[in-house]
Amino acid sequence: MLVTDIQIAQYHYCTGSSRHIANVSMTLKHQIVTLFCRLDLPEDESANDRATAFVSEATRQLLRMPEYRSGQQTLAFSDTLGGISARLSA
Repeated sequence: MLVTDIQIAQYHYCTGSSRHIANVSMTLKHQIVTLFCRLDLPEDESANDRATAFVSEATRQLLRMPEYRSGQQTLAFSDTLGGISARLSA
């Protein structure tokens, strides 16, 4: 499946657990998948690094779903996402 859009919403930093928390929505051909993500990063992490980490965590979760884990589906990122796939593979 081709991911054509990614949005990060409801972001906040939880001082109690020292975690960054957000919902990451990935738009696929016939569906939108929203994943709840928590990151253990320094509180002052840059916004770009945080966004990359959120997308990476959401991708990890998505790839654990049965249709991807079994190999029935593959996951790819649209070129219009600004090279996000290149940043994920680094």
